[in-house]
Amino acid sequence: MTKYTPFWWEDQPQYKNNADLPSDADVVVIGAGYTGLSAALTLSRLGCSVVVLDSEDIGFGASTRNGGMLGSGHKVSTSQARLRYGEEVAQRIHKETNSSISFTKYLIKDNSIDCDLQECGRLRTAWTPRDHIDMANNMNELKSIKNFDSYIVDPEFMYKSINTSLYFGGQLYKEHGSVHPRKLHYGILQLAISAGAQVFGGFRANRVEKLSNNLSQGFKVHVPEKFIKCQHVLIATNGYTRSDLSKYLSRRVLPVPSFIVTTEDIGTDMVNSLLPGGHCMVETRQRYCYYRATPCGKRIMLGTRAALHQISPQQALPKVINMLNGIFPSLAGVDISHCWTGLTGFSFSNLPAVGCSDGVYYALGYCGNGVAMAPYLGHKVALKMMHPDKEQSVFEKTTLSTRFYYHGRPWFLPFASAIWRGHDIVDNYRQKNAQDKDQSRL
Repeated sequence: MTKYTPFWWEDQPQYKNNADLPSDADVVVIGAGYTGLSAALTLSRLGCSVVVLDSEDIGFGASTRNGGMLGSGHKVSTSQARLRYGEEVAQRIHKETNSSISFTKYLIKDNSIDCDLQECGRLRTAWTPRDHIDMANNMNELKSIKNFDSYIVDPEFMYKSINTSLYFGGQLYKEHGSVHPRKLHYGILQLAISAGAQVFGGFRANRVEKLSNNLSQGFKVHVPEKFIKCQHVLIATNGYTRSDLSKYLSRRVLPVPSFIVTTEDIGTDMVNSLLPGGHCMVETRQRYCYYRATPCGKRIMLGTRAALHQISPQQALPKVINMLNGIFPSLAGVDISHCWTGLTGFSFSNLPAVGCSDGVYYALGYCGNGVAMAPYLGHKVALKMMHPDKEQSVFEKTTLSTRFYYHGRPWFLPFASAIWRGHDIVDNYRQKNAQDKDQSRL
């Protein structure tokens, strides 16, 4: 029987704060995911009194629903970034995405967070020969980045890493890895609490009120029947950002669902036969499929965008199973133990952003790559709050934009899903055509 809750929630502790909500604090953080808790940790260690609010139970959102891949995989190439922001910023974007991995690994190791960290590398697989060429071209752009540990691999390497003939080579990111996302979240939560932060679930922040036009008097953060007075506010809600909380941010972040399944226990031998390289895997095709072994080494986890708009896990399940079986035909008929969904926060630039709007700080827009980036930018935005005149991150320059037709309700995503289905047809044709050409040469 398939469970429609995250696999990561099984047998994990649940935090509940039964204390009374304080009436004031130096900083109120809205959102108790990786970003908000990392910011709370940094601010508390700097001597601030911090209250973290979440509308749901602590650990409800994307920080415990993701695939647990620790990587820097943003969706903008060096050449694209150069065209938008210039050479210097483009280089800094790629350097800082790599820094986010180092930061989060250090956070885990230095604080002995038990989150099943595996420094296994992540393999980006080329769906067509053209994708492999594009990887190599982009790789040449990245060679100037110091300590960038990645290289192009050929089909022979692929055969040793994954038991499938679907791909035409790939790119291996050696510094990437994986974690148990719920354990990582709980570890950062405990660090923030130990540092002095107060974290409350079940308190929906429904309004942020300025107390003066010059911001010198700070803010009131309103929750039902109460409010907290504070000097600074951070919104760290990413794909769960609501228009009633921030019209500005809700118009600039798209809530795009991701759907994930885990197989039943199929044993380590079968898992190792399917993924002998032990890497995390992510594809180049538009559908954006990603998969890995679970930390126990006995299950396969696979995530994809079964739809760009919100549908139920029950509706998504057959689509995700079809993707899984397309990659690993030997898993046909294997039971699925868990299927769930969570919201990722996409920016229109496909890059995260740190900033301040009308005195309220934010860090969000991770575009499905928040496991490393969210703790990192939570730390950076905390430093920005304390030192507003000093640039803390290049992602202060990737300012959030919107579109005239978007007002916080993504009405167009069902139409985008239909377009993506068209991309699937094209991608599959290109891939099949390339495979047929390879066969004809034999």
